[in-house]
Amino acid sequence: MSTSTGKKKVLVTDSLFIFQEHIDKLEAANCVIERLDKPAASEDELIEAIKGKHGYILGGIEHVTDKIIAAADCLEALVFTGTDWLHFVPGHEEATKKGIAVSNCPGANARAVAEFALALMLSMQRNLFELGRTGDKSFQTCKSLLTARVGIIGLGTIGATVAKMLKGIGVEDVSYYSKQRKPIIEKEIGIKYMELNELLKHCDVVSLHASKAAGTGYIGKPQLALLPDGALIIDTSFHGAIDPEALFLELSKKRLRAAADHLPRDDFKSLPLDAFYYSNASTAYNTNDANQKASDIATESMINLLNGKEDRYVVNGMKARI
Repeated sequence: MSTSTGKKKVLVTDSLFIFQEHIDKLEAANCVIERLDKPAASEDELIEAIKGKHGYILGGIEHVTDKIIAAADCLEALVFTGTDWLHFVPGHEEATKKGIAVSNCPGANARAVAEFALALMLSMQRNLFELGRTGDKSFQTCKSLLTARVGIIGLGTIGATVAKMLKGIGVEDVSYYSKQRKPIIEKEIGIKYMELNELLKHCDVVSLHASKAAGTGYIGKPQLALLPDGALIIDTSFHGAIDPEALFLELSKKRLRAAADHLPRDDFKSLPLDAFYYSNASTAYNTNDANQKASDIATESMINLLNGKEDRYVVNGMKARI
């Protein structure tokens, strides 16, 4: 159902994305914007908010369930302002059945996440948290990142950007594992491919960048056991990539170290700073540049899809409605 003027209604959640310039573009494209200014709207709130909406720009960290999709009475397009749409849109199959196009913003936050991952590697290798005002150490000879053997799991846009940054600062030994080998990138950047188990055995530092498609807990007890003593794991991927029970055991024994871009369960919070760092909430993606780029892409996608045009960012095989 359109408004009485024939305009299409678009729901936008949270206020981090979609700036005034984007609202202006959407309104110029015959859209009426309705904001639900919450970063984590509940299922009930979204079920109510989605009614009468033709478009939905997911700018928060809510999860779009089957029930929310079922309540959508005229939804045509759902745009996620990040990359890992599988994690945030668990109702994507239901959306596809209803003919709702789902799109995302690939690469928008890649540099931001890669930058954050590199910052964590440097901070943990040099033990900045214990040696600074957050810790109680005043002197310690630390490990260098430049001479570490660094492995990247998942060579999508973010993983490839991390690899370029590592090579750019002089890290010589950089390897990767990905479901699809990428020889062109290998040659261009100067990195080598390894099978997953081989990489885990070889590397002192491992950075996780696989998507939700890799499966919850794809780094579990057997995989952690392969890492050499003292190895560092950097997790800026989806929450749940590492089996928490297995990781906590390794960290509490001080055999491994880790840094994660999410709030862990409470028992992790008692671990010492040199063994484990965590973000109070996922923040790796959150830079001005990344938010601007994601908003640009999301706006372009929504306008295309609501005006019957093809869109390169659609991820569920749906075509625009004509």
